[in-house]
Amino acid sequence: MAKWQTVRVRQELLTAAERTLEAGRYRSLSEFVSEAIQVRLNELRQKQEKTVKQVEYPVVRDRLLCSPDHMWTMVTPDGNIRVGLSDYAQQRLKGIASIHIEPVGSEAGRAKPFGFVETWMFKFDLHAPVSGKIARVNEAVKEKPTIINEEPYEEGWIAEIKPNNVVTLEEELRELMGSRQYKLWTIKQRQLVSAKQQETS
Repeated sequence: MAKWQTVRVRQELLTAAERTLEAGRYRSLSEFVSEAIQVRLNELRQKQEKTVKQVEYPVVRDRLLCSPDHMWTMVTPDGNIRVGLSDYAQQRLKGIASIHIEPVGSEAGRAKPFGFVETWMFKFDLHAPVSGKIARVNEAVKEKPTIINEEPYEEGWIAEIKPNNVVTLEEELRELMGSRQYKLWTIKQRQLVSAKQQETS
């Protein structure tokens, strides 16, 4: 900041402090400065907490496993399985208007619906890629479903499932597709859909 700008800012702060003291809100200048510092510290703390929350579990997309129902999975540090809709799915569900997820504690059966999302045109069931109990639900997507369209792999995760047991979990994870395999599989699916459309046209 240029010197003249610094002087100007300081003068504006002093003027504001004098007006506040004259109004009788503070007993002294030190009290005014103390509260101003505390307000700034609170702002910085909230900003830091928000940043930490956004990177709670960094997502490495190449390591995600995906199901044929277009659900991605990742293992969290506490052993739960975080799930969400793949980017391929969200692109075909443009403008998600609402989402329904079974409450925490509900049983989630592998390949069975544990909720659904709705666009203005149709409903799409959310199938659990693994079995267990719903341990956590992302309240943010319930309040703003379009987060799934904006950030399907980050803030747009949907729920976390606590596996029933490790043996079953390992078997179920082995049946899922790696990111590269899933990408190739979606390409084939698009080709099949395109071929069917050409046959009916």
